[in-house]
Order: sequence, then C-alpha cells, then structure tokens
Amino acid sequence: MKRALCLLAGLLTLSLLPASAAEKTFPAKNPVLKFELPEKWTSEVDASDGSISLTSDDKDERISVNFVEVKVEATMEDFKGMVPEMVKELKNAQLVQEAKEQTSDGLTGYTTGYIGTYEGNQAMMIIILFKAGEGRSIIETAVMMEPATMPKEQAAKFDALMNSVKGIKEK
Repeated sequence: MKRALCLLAGLLTLSLLPASAAEKTFPAKNPVLKFELPEKWTSEVDASDGSISLTSDDKDERISVNFVEVKVEATMEDFKGMVPEMVKELKNAQLVQEAKEQTSDGLTGYTTGYIGTYEGNQAMMIIILFKAGEGRSIIETAVMMEPATMPKEQAAKFDALMNSVKGIKEK
C-alpha cells in the first residue's frame, strides 16, 4: 500500500510532459483536453454519450482510464458531491488524497484519490473533474488494479498517459 500511496502522490503532483504526434483529443466536439495514448493500449468511444475508455495492454487489463463530459460547471462543491457515488465501486475505500484544486498546462480542476478493493483485488482510484467552460466539465477516472505489484512497464505507461493530459487553448 505504501508504494501505491507514493505512486498516487507522484501522479497528482508531477508536471506534464510535452505532447507528441500520437495525441488524441476529448471530447470529439469542442475538445477541451488532449492526451497521448500509450503504445499498444486500446481506446473505445461509447457512441451513446461520447465517453472514451482507455485500457492497458497487459493480459489482465489492470489499468483503466475513462473520460466523460458532464453538463455541470466544475466547482469544488460539485466535485465533492460527485465523488461518493463514484467511489461506491470500491469496497473499504480509504481516502489517500484529499480533494484539492490543481492547475497545470492549461487545465484547472479538482482531484482526489482512494485505495480500496474492487472485484476482490486492491485498487487505486484517481478522480479528476476538469473545468471545461460554462456549464461543462470533464471527469477523468483512473483505476489501477493491484498497484503494489504493477509491472514497471505498465506503471511507466500510466505515468506517461497521466502526464500527457493537457488543455487545448481556445482559438
């Protein structure tokens, strides 16, 4: 658990790295952010709501990252109201990072982190609510299964993904 806490703390405070040619944007209409999908990871867009799910390339797909657009203006109050419902998926959820505001590379939002159990496995969950303009926000939820035993290659890909998320400047 100590390794997971250190990983979470590092992910929440690292500065973002420069983007490369393989970057993607979200949402498809009026994009707010861009990111680089790690090599061999998969992405799937839900046609019904435009959300996108990213999944690691390891055989157990131990890492999942999801982006969803919501019709609410991002505030700390709204964020704190959303988190309990999202964390219900984790049994014995323990807060490891208090909700805080964070601004980096053109994105401002609120972030928090939890450790708990999901489908019988230890899991780490990071939740971020990005400001996307008036009446609009982006929720990013990242879940890492068994973070203490995550292979270094997958942990590095996860770090690279999280560090590649940047805001798109309005034209």
